[in-house]
Amino acid sequence: MRQKHYLEAAAWKLRDSCPGQARYLLWAYSSSHDDKSTFEGTCPYCFQLLVQDKSRVRLKPKPKLTPRIQKLLNREARNYTLSFKEAKILKKYKDSKSVLLITCKTCNRTVKHHGKSRSFLSAVKSNPTTPRVNSA
Repeated sequence: MRQKHYLEAAAWKLRDSCPGQARYLLWAYSSSHDDKSTFEGTCPYCFQLLVQDKSRVRLKPKPKLTPRIQKLLNREARNYTLSFKEAKILKKYKDSKSVLLITCKTCNRTVKHHGKSRSFLSAVKSNPTTPRVNSA
């Protein structure tokens, strides 16, 4: 763990003066470990530090609520039995996630970071973790 922090700190210090050496330090760490872990702010393909001018960040949103999906949600709420195809469409909508797309301008490859699904977010909303204050 100390080696990881040391190599990451050294790479961040060297990113402006010697970017090639910084990329080499990040590559050396990832190639010496079998779990294929790279640093959060690093391209997993070319080990370029993903700073503002070396990468492009976009958000691919979740699919929108269409009238067909709204109809299926209403039918499910009324406890109607859905066909296999309808259940599959509804499951795909509920499990859909936002995707953060980060494109490295050095190697021109895109990395996807998936967000939380709708079912997870609805569970969080129904069980708030912040205690409420009752004012009398």
